Amino acid sequence: LYWTQDRSDEFCLKMAAVVGLKSGDVIAFGHTHKPWQRIVDGIHFVNTGSVGRPKDGDPRAGYVLLDLGDGTPRIEHVRVAYDIEATIAGVRAAGLPDDFIEFLRTGGQPAAVGA
Repeated sequence: LYWTQDRSDEFCLKMAAVVGLKSGDVIAFGHTHKPWQRIVDGIHFVNTGSVGRPKDGDPRAGYVLLDLGDGTPRIEHVRVAYDIEATIAGVRAAGLPDDFIEFLRTGGQPAAVGA
């Protein structure tokens, strides 16, 4: 199941009902490699992003900080630079497709024509 940011509020609520979520709850998920968050009927839906093979145009690693300190969820998307060239060396050594390398360098966005 790909839970992308273009899913409807109705879809989000249907999935929340499957796992018994209520207002004030947080559900975090990934796999689409695009960080986003949305609140529907008080439920926080959070895509955490990715540490590799990003698809949002930002090649840095991404993660989420979730603060429940005062009972109100606060969500912060964080980006961190890392040694992309070392990762690319590992991709090459593993014999993975060159597309993986391009994703790492561009954050999943197509390279500019003539670049």
